[in-house]
Amino acid sequence: MNRGDRVELLAASDDDARFGLAAGDCGTVEFTDSLGTVHVRWDGGQRVGIIAAERDLIRCIQSAC
Repeated sequence: MNRGDRVELLAASDDDARFGLAAGDCGTVEFTDSLGTVHVRWDGGQRVGIIAAERDLIRCIQSAC
């Protein structure tokens, strides 16, 4: 995932739920760190890193140009 990509959360862990995130939430990728965590600014205002390979499932819905 690249900066500016729009993503949708397809599945979330209990950890994400405590931040108010649920399946279907959308946001914009801020960056992906060296460990592969995708840091997202969610439309609800949260900034939560997603560890897609371990527990969360996101999909790109619009690539940044």
